Order: sequence, then C-alpha cells, then structure tokens
Amino acid sequence: MKKLTILILLVTASIASKSQSDLPYKALSAFSNDTTAFLRYNFKTRADCYKGKKVADVLKDLQLTPKMFISEPSTRVNKYAGICIYVSNTTMLDILQYPGRKTQSIYIYWPDLMDDTEKTKLRRTYDNGGAWIQQYYDFFKNMIVGEVKY
Repeated sequence: MKKLTILILLVTASIASKSQSDLPYKALSAFSNDTTAFLRYNFKTRADCYKGKKVADVLKDLQLTPKMFISEPSTRVNKYAGICIYVSNTTMLDILQYPGRKTQSIYIYWPDLMDDTEKTKLRRTYDNGGAWIQQYYDFFKNMIVGEVKY
C-alpha cells in the first residue's frame, strides 16, 4: 500500500512538473501591461521552459528593455553564478538602501559557475554606472541558461 501511494505521488509530481514547461508564453499585452503579472507568469510559473536555452531567448521573451544588471556571486573566487537583470528604473543606490524591497528583475543562473575575468573586463571597459548596453547583450546572448527565477 505504501509503495502504491509513493508511486502515485511520484507520477503526480512528474505530470505537474511537465505541465509547467508546457504552459504557453504570454505577451505583455495579455496582462494589460501589468509588468509584475507578466514577469511572474513567464519567468516564475514558466521558468523551466528556459532551462538549456540561450540568454538571447530569455531576453527576447522579456519584451522589456533591461535597465541594468548585476552578477550573482558565488563562494568560489573569480567565478559567478549568473546575472540579475533589472527592468525597472532601479539604481544600485536603491538596491543598497532598500535591500528587502522587491524589484522588477529576473535572475538567470548558469548550469555551472562561470569565470569572472571576461565579465569584469567588459564592465570596466564600458563603465557606465551599470546601465544595460548592447555590448552586455552581445556578451551574454549565447550563454546557456541553467535556471530562471523571478
């Protein structure tokens, strides 16, 4: 009886996880331009849809112009786990002053930790206060997504 119950739970869980990745993408206009609902549905509810895809695919679906990004640190030296892309007019000062406040952002994590050297060089070359620029897109666009979080 216990084995049957466990089997039923496993089958139900696998069906539920599969159905999450089968959900259709919805454009921002489908949410009456409510960015919170748009981000929550497409990048939280449907997060599994982006695993294994390129960052360019995520940014295409984002439909909002990124304002800035910060890298997600790791415990290993010279490595980073991913990036956080802000789509609201959030500044670094806002993030530091109000650390618990929810911002309009999505997190993109890599399948494995990435070397920090090239990203650091890129940030230093185009030091513009963290504002998103085409060179950042060009750098990240072909990187593979491990996980997306909202």
